[in-house]
Amino acid sequence: MSEEKDFENMEEALAFLDTRDHKVGEKVLGEVISVREDGLIVDFGGKSEGWVPESELIKSLKSYRTGLKLELQIIRINDEEGTVVLSERRPKYSEIMREIEEKFEKNEAIFTGRITEQVKGGYRVLVGGVVEAFLPGSHSLIKSGESYPRGEIEFMVINFERRGRRTNIVVSRRAILDKKIEEFFEEKKVGDIIEGTVEKIRQNGIVIRINDVITGFIPRSEISYDPSITPKEVVESRQNIAAKILKIDPESRKVILSLKALMPDPWESVERKYPVGSTVTGVVKSIHPFGFFVNLEPGVDGLVPYSEVFWGRGRKNLRDVVKVGDIVKVEVINLDKENRKITLSYKKAKGDPWETVPEKYPVGNVVVGKVAKILPTGAIVEIEDGVSGFVPISEISWNYIEKPEEVLREGKNIKVKILGIDTENRRMRLSVKEATENPWKRVMEELDKGSVIKGKVKKVMKSGVLLEVKDYNVDAFLPSSHCEEKLKVGEEIEAMVLRVLEDRRGNRMIVSVKELNERRNYEDYKRQVEAEKVERTLGEVIKGR
Repeated sequence: MSEEKDFENMEEALAFLDTRDHKVGEKVLGEVISVREDGLIVDFGGKSEGWVPESELIKSLKSYRTGLKLELQIIRINDEEGTVVLSERRPKYSEIMREIEEKFEKNEAIFTGRITEQVKGGYRVLVGGVVEAFLPGSHSLIKSGESYPRGEIEFMVINFERRGRRTNIVVSRRAILDKKIEEFFEEKKVGDIIEGTVEKIRQNGIVIRINDVITGFIPRSEISYDPSITPKEVVESRQNIAAKILKIDPESRKVILSLKALMPDPWESVERKYPVGSTVTGVVKSIHPFGFFVNLEPGVDGLVPYSEVFWGRGRKNLRDVVKVGDIVKVEVINLDKENRKITLSYKKAKGDPWETVPEKYPVGNVVVGKVAKILPTGAIVEIEDGVSGFVPISEISWNYIEKPEEVLREGKNIKVKILGIDTENRRMRLSVKEATENPWKRVMEELDKGSVIKGKVKKVMKSGVLLEVKDYNVDAFLPSSHCEEKLKVGEEIEAMVLRVLEDRRGNRMIVSVKELNERRNYEDYKRQVEAEKVERTLGEVIKGR
């Protein structure tokens, strides 16, 4: 740093140059009369005009104009030539030096100045336009390769040291930022409301510029009580907003803010608005394997568990019932305000279908249902959501079957007849075969013992063969003892009816190939005997002639 002359001592040294009106060192108020190439002509109240050289000005010469008033100090008087030389810089220098020293002792020495040039290790700075100081590069906030700012900026004096007639002043820009940061974290606390400007809008939150050194972050979860709201739906870039401090950490210099903390909490009134047992309306927000969520109002969601969707049994697809965005009615069945949980029921809001089953589905009626599940003992048929009945294996077909899947298929629509209803136990007994015409009536009318039927081998068992009787849509049983040869599935044969039974086990037909063949053999024998008898008689007649 260049040496500075001690202007205060010079004032005393030049005091002998007093004139009749003014003296050297005197401070006067001057008005700019003219701006020259190398200085200013001023009227300072003396007998003659004064001269302020460019070197004694605080600012650049182009910053001055006619009529501008300046605080000046007389530094030279030449009575013989009638000239007075004045300085704007010197009185300002003394004033600023005193102010710097006083404020430095209080750790408040923040001044404006400008960088005049880059030097080894940093920059030369002119504080207040008159006092030279050194700005270390590490304190400049100027990145390598960047040019230094040309205008007036703030600096903080971090070292003030007098060495004889010299003064060593070191300034810093970084220290100002550190001081502002320190003051912010000392003054602010959790719960304070601050104002800032939206700097960045991210998917996970909003960056807020609180001041030139501090930024805060609003997480997406703190934007609104409605978690579906996105940051872009709430704010715009450069928008000024207010937010509440949730967390503040001086060490990491992190400030977490909240917008929703400034809003009324919708959960404060949920007990009044959504009492248990009430039916409310909401929008389906999301669907999951365990149930679906319904938004009742911004910030208040309730869960409809899977068990509260369907009245009936069996696993079903929720998306066949509701879709995201659907408006639905639900009943509040549980409310936990402390943990912010509401449990809802979709099926209860719709009503229990079993309350009207006897009226809607009288015993004896034939209805259409869907095979929901096949069991070894029968099948469950769903009549409507929440209403299903059981078809015993004996009621599946008029014919004998070993397994229900021989006739039924899950998901298939079928006609069933309602045989009985037990509303208390939510049970319904159904029949598939009773919903169709009984083919055994025709069998009883048209077939009896000795009738010959045509059939196709349906199943081969150890005990016998199951035949599908052609033209009658019934099955007949051919015992092994009545088979004369080994039969194959699909083979068509003829058999004779031995018995047609009707008992608690249902209708049955017993047939025999063996007896049919025996009867046919006997008939053939009779025909042969008759033929022989006729032939003998004819021979005797011919011989008698």
